[in-house]
Amino acid sequence: TGLSIILRDSNDFVLCGKAVFIDKATNPKLVELDALLVGIRLAQSLNFDKVIFEIDCACIINRLCKHKDDITIFGHHIKEVREMLNSFSKAEVKWVNRGDNKVVDFFVNGHSLIV
Repeated sequence: TGLSIILRDSNDFVLCGKAVFIDKATNPKLVELDALLVGIRLAQSLNFDKVIFEIDCACIINRLCKHKDDITIFGHHIKEVREMLNSFSKAEVKWVNRGDNKVVDFFVNGHSLIV
């Protein structure tokens, strides 16, 4: 399993990126959620105030929009994401078609980015 985190400015210029590969089999939704959490922490560490996170996992977008209590591990992580998003003055999580994100595909295919 692999996950990629791409940091872009408001003009879509790639500022930096990171690809992480996980050897063990795991739940793909949890991997997507972990990537989102890493991205949020990165944006917080850089003191960004207004952010847009893009992911290709519709399940996570749907779960973030629903405000039901969920006592599963996945539900706990969704709650953590919601709380972390509140640290920004403006934060949005958007769904993007996986095929439309060429930069992420570049990373997943084993390339690296030096900034």
